[in-house]
Amino acid sequence: MTGSRLDGTTIRSLRSTGQFEALASALLDLWTSDPHATPFQHPAWLIPWWHHFGQPDLRLVTICESETLLAVLPLYIYKDPASGERQLLLVGAGTSDYLDGLVSPRCTVPQIVAALDSLHEDPAWDVAHFTQLRPLSLLWQALERLAAGPEPHGSITPYPGEPCSYCPAVSIADLPRKVRSDVRYFRNSAIGQGALELTLATADDAQQVFNNLVRFHTDRWQQAGEAGVLADPAVLAWHREALPLLAAQGLLRLATLRLAGESIAVLYSLIDPPSRAHRRQYFYLMGFSTEHAALHPGTLLTALAIEHAAAEGVETIDMLRGGETYKQFWHVNPAPTFGFAVRRA
Repeated sequence: MTGSRLDGTTIRSLRSTGQFEALASALLDLWTSDPHATPFQHPAWLIPWWHHFGQPDLRLVTICESETLLAVLPLYIYKDPASGERQLLLVGAGTSDYLDGLVSPRCTVPQIVAALDSLHEDPAWDVAHFTQLRPLSLLWQALERLAAGPEPHGSITPYPGEPCSYCPAVSIADLPRKVRSDVRYFRNSAIGQGALELTLATADDAQQVFNNLVRFHTDRWQQAGEAGVLADPAVLAWHREALPLLAAQGLLRLATLRLAGESIAVLYSLIDPPSRAHRRQYFYLMGFSTEHAALHPGTLLTALAIEHAAAEGVETIDMLRGGETYKQFWHVNPAPTFGFAVRRA
């Protein structure tokens, strides 16, 4: 552990997996108090990710005031195998659509700036990449402030992150007219082959439902001549560890579309808790039976999941990163994200 103090603020850098795990309860408290934190910042998502993707070089930067934890910037050092460059990244990079720290409402932008300044005391990295940040983020605001001021430690370059997209959570009856018409046509076609049903996984069957998602997703990508993200054993192990933790926190929605009792599509999504204002549900990953592709199971499951989310009090469906054509069908709006590259002098 390393540390420094500035005007009553204590900044420390924790460097072991054990310290990360020991901080889980405090991270949960921070996440609960942070009105802008998404499920991608939850310890149930991040700690399993670290177990399966983390490098030895953890940099968990904590900001405390009078021993009260105000914020955590979950960072680690990754050595790029091609260039050899030592990159300081946020935990969850690559597989999380939104990245950020965990910040108490009591934390201030100057305190985040002080924490970022403290990173330059560590000579083990060459460039820091803070990406997939949203404008509501105090980390984004702190980096904006640093980018606009003098740069005593090196250069700070802002750049666009990969945009996400969103649409309102509404009932099928309230979808745009053409969308509503197509969904009803697909649903009537499917019902001609049997009862159509949306079910949500429980803690008891979540792993089996995830197995179905893996099977659907892998089959589809193999038919396209590619492996797909769920062919990676580390990705599978990470999700299998995270699923029960996310379910226990009420953040998991693993939905199955069944036709005549048979599973034909699975949607893996995360959801804000009921205590959050302007709740979102995050559609993370979908797989469907290629044998039933003519029935448009992906479209049907998406429509039914949106309707269920609206009934549950969700305001917005976040379809996350990627410019896939199918997203335009849902009349999505862009949600930009932002990044900063901080390079040493």
